Amino acid sequence: MAELHSNYVSSAVGEASKANLPLYQTHATYEFTYGLLPYLEVGQYVCTAMLEPGRYEYAGARSKVHFGIPQTEAWPIQFGANIELQYMRRAAVSDPFNIEFMPIIQAHRGRLTAIANLSFEKQFSGPGTHAGIGFEPAGQLSYLLTKWFEPSLEYFGEIGPVKDPYTMADQQQFIIPSVNLYLTPRLEFNFGVGFGVTTNQHGMVEKGTIGWLF
Repeated sequence: MAELHSNYVSSAVGEASKANLPLYQTHATYEFTYGLLPYLEVGQYVCTAMLEPGRYEYAGARSKVHFGIPQTEAWPIQFGANIELQYMRRAAVSDPFNIEFMPIIQAHRGRLTAIANLSFEKQFSGPGTHAGIGFEPAGQLSYLLTKWFEPSLEYFGEIGPVKDPYTMADQQQFIIPSVNLYLTPRLEFNFGVGFGVTTNQHGMVEKGTIGWLF
């Protein structure tokens, strides 16, 4: 599968948010995934960014292994995980080298789907190196209205180190209403406009994904 993920921060409210959000930056990530086995796949992300107006450049890369647990397929809740190694440029992120372990929990009930990504991240370079293991949860709640249209509510958070979480004002908490379109069996399309709800991350963000399954 090949996918393009893109996001853009269009506004920030308050001096703290303007200092912490990458205002007016465009980030585009190309993801290539290959299934080795029915429940095991590997992937590579190539990250690019427009860090300054008119200057679009390479920002770094991530490598991943994703697996599901087939024994849970018949359960009400399914389990899997991602393991990702990130090596980014310092111009794009303050902590360029880390490893991430992301347990994934998914449940279906009728047309309703709930997904939780409980990401634990360890930094190896940058200011976050000595902070310990960070917790960055994400989730999605969606409802399939028709076979091709699925509205959803997405959440992205950064809580800080597990042993010493950030205060609520310093955390990243984004809520993004979005839509998923399944126009053909092989095409995936997602688009959302959301907002940050904490003092230091209060702004508007637009995100989208388009993918093709070979």
